[in-house]
Amino acid sequence: MSKKFVIVVSAMLLLTLLLSACGDTATPEPTSTPTATPQPTTAPATTEAQTPAAEPTEVEPASCEVYPLTVPVRPQDDTDFVKGVNPDAATVTIIEYADFQCPACSSMAPVMGEFLKAHPEVRLVYRHFPLSFHANAQVTAEAAEAAGAQGKFWEMHDLLYTRVSEWGELAAEEARAKMTDYATELGLDVTRFDTEMDEGVYRAKVDQHLMEASQLGLPGTPSYIFDGLVYPADQMGISYQGLEAFLPVAANLLALQPRQYQELPPLVLDTTKRYEITVKTSQGEVVFDLDTTGAPTQVNSFLFLAQEGWYDETEFFFVMDNFAAVTGDPSNTGSGSPGYYCIGENVGTFGEAGLVGLVPNGQFFFTLGADAAQLNGAYPVIGRVTKGMDVFDKLRRSDSTDTTIAIDRVETVVVSVK
Repeated sequence: MSKKFVIVVSAMLLLTLLLSACGDTATPEPTSTPTATPQPTTAPATTEAQTPAAEPTEVEPASCEVYPLTVPVRPQDDTDFVKGVNPDAATVTIIEYADFQCPACSSMAPVMGEFLKAHPEVRLVYRHFPLSFHANAQVTAEAAEAAGAQGKFWEMHDLLYTRVSEWGELAAEEARAKMTDYATELGLDVTRFDTEMDEGVYRAKVDQHLMEASQLGLPGTPSYIFDGLVYPADQMGISYQGLEAFLPVAANLLALQPRQYQELPPLVLDTTKRYEITVKTSQGEVVFDLDTTGAPTQVNSFLFLAQEGWYDETEFFFVMDNFAAVTGDPSNTGSGSPGYYCIGENVGTFGEAGLVGLVPNGQFFFTLGADAAQLNGAYPVIGRVTKGMDVFDKLRRSDSTDTTIAIDRVETVVVSVK
């Protein structure tokens, strides 16, 4: 299974990428392309994809996997350099793995400075992720550590990022000499600085940081980890606005963590029975028949979560005319999950209103028209609405500018066995 969040739409996708990221050569270089909320494209007037396939010819085998919300990042310790308005009193820790030769890192360094000023509750821990294709990334990381040993890590940090044009393209010996120039400019004990640099005193520390980043599977630089939760740069872009938007999202996701499951759902589906699902919303009831045949593994997950009350009091966090209404995330961020993901059985076709689809992270959606055809083949159809389509006409639209209208909710999901 792909180790990434797979969702239809998300509040996190409203931001446009402002900066691209650097990536390691071990994997294809990640480039955060501009990502916005998916906009529906009108389907052709007549296509086979506009009606649900009665008998799909191929079904991708289903599989589920436990997927922890956070990564096992090493906690802050005495070896780290920490920054913030009041780092000792901060309640949120962002661990950044970065490379002094990465253009996105140098662009984000002053942005992060402004972010920390605006959020005194946040501390920043800086760690090194020198990418193999940046020839001077290692020497600059060691220079920052050598400056840090004399109490001027952040001064060297800022100098390296603001002066990257001076050293970025230098040959190894020239880049090393430039580090001595910077140590002199910062008023360091240059003899000590040069000795430690030449003896590679801080090489092991930098290498340890690099190993940590690799073991965590971080996609590139800069990578930010909010209290163990990796910032999704591929979805939100790398920008001040992205950090600002993700801060409350991270808090809500982390608050969801105690409710998440540590094991895969048990078998609760009996395919010999008929299930009627009543979704009680703030605007009325929607009823649909559960299709137990097309995607039994994913339907079992939905049935388990519904019976567990997982969907109670979840928002319709995305609603768009002629497209879809999405709900089923207790964190109400659009990115929450029950602690596991299920993929496969993605044979659904959605080119009409009234179909119910399921997302790998447990969220579900109702189609509102032909524009939903763009979701064909990506998710399974798990049901068809039999009553209450008028409820969707009353839901607050995601593109509404009227902030006085509350976001509608699913109050509870009731499962009836017929």
